Amino acid sequence: MKKRIKRKRGPVRAKKVTFDGIKFASGLEKYMYIALKRAKIHAIYEGATFTVQDGFDFNIKSYERQANGKGEFKNRGEKKILPIKYTPDFVSDSFII
Repeated sequence: MKKRIKRKRGPVRAKKVTFDGIKFASGLEKYMYIALKRAKIHAIYEGATFTVQDGFDFNIKSYERQANGKGEFKNRGEKKILPIKYTPDFVSDSFII
């Protein structure tokens, strides 16, 4: 009897789906759109983006050890930190999904 070799699978990648002229990032988002439409709940797909944390300049030197095994210290500071943003899937007047 032959032994089956299991291959390591990478992270899950969702398939992009188009429905009603809207490009959804996954089939689950399309399913939610259809469910909201059947329930006659008006919602906009990816209609708003919220800034959770504003971007800023990190002007302090921060020396940290590299993870390559050499043990060298590298300056990880003195750089611009980008803002953190959140885009919900569906936005309405009364809810955010």
